[in-house]
Amino acid sequence: MSTTGNRIVWAFGAVTALATILAGPAFAADLPTYVYEEPVYDKAGAWYLRGDIGYVATRDYEISYDGSAGHQEFLNEDFSNTWLIGVGVGYKFNHFFRADLTLDYRAEWDFEGNTECAGIGCGTALNDEYGSGSMYTLLANIYFDWENSSSFTPYIGGGVGLAYIDVGRQYGLNFGGDSYSSFEAEGTWNFAAAAMAGVTYEVSHNFAIDANYRYLWVGDVEGGESDTPGLTGHHTYEDVDFHEIRLGGRYTFH
Repeated sequence: MSTTGNRIVWAFGAVTALATILAGPAFAADLPTYVYEEPVYDKAGAWYLRGDIGYVATRDYEISYDGSAGHQEFLNEDFSNTWLIGVGVGYKFNHFFRADLTLDYRAEWDFEGNTECAGIGCGTALNDEYGSGSMYTLLANIYFDWENSSSFTPYIGGGVGLAYIDVGRQYGLNFGGDSYSSFEAEGTWNFAAAAMAGVTYEVSHNFAIDANYRYLWVGDVEGGESDTPGLTGHHTYEDVDFHEIRLGGRYTFH
């Protein structure tokens, strides 16, 4: 009986060992396979190119005339809005700071207004005044990005640089339409300053869409001198600034 019992114990142990050996590969096949991947790190800095288009909102700037006819303040000034296109090159220092140099062109805008008629028999009548302008800006800008876990990155920024304002010929039609005045076109350089706020959307590792608002200030702008016989002087556009809504793209060379 003892011998039979020992044989049973031995047979059971052998079967168990065989089952363990056979089950080993099947159990190992069920385990997940881990493959080590080398981590990818962004470079500390990267160059980028940008392009923008936008809508430019003007306001009704105050205009004055100073010359042989004395000092006159324009009335009922009305400036049209316009559009812009721009390009730039920049450098992203890290996840928080970047800077770029931008060149923008603002298409021609028109203005019209009135001046008081000072001639005999004018009464309260007004003269009609017309003009136009366009502008280039070259700005050096710096930005602070709020990078986060999403694809959207809000930012704020500021810039300084130069504006070249091309003031077109200006005309004045006197009350009654029997005489007119004209002023030469004039190009002038001004200091320019800007403040921006926007958000970028990362389409891919290299390309992002940029939507932003920019406030641009260029100060007082002087027009050309009068070329009307017997009349000297020029117009001054006071405290000129713009509100811009821009949409563009940035391509980063990682």
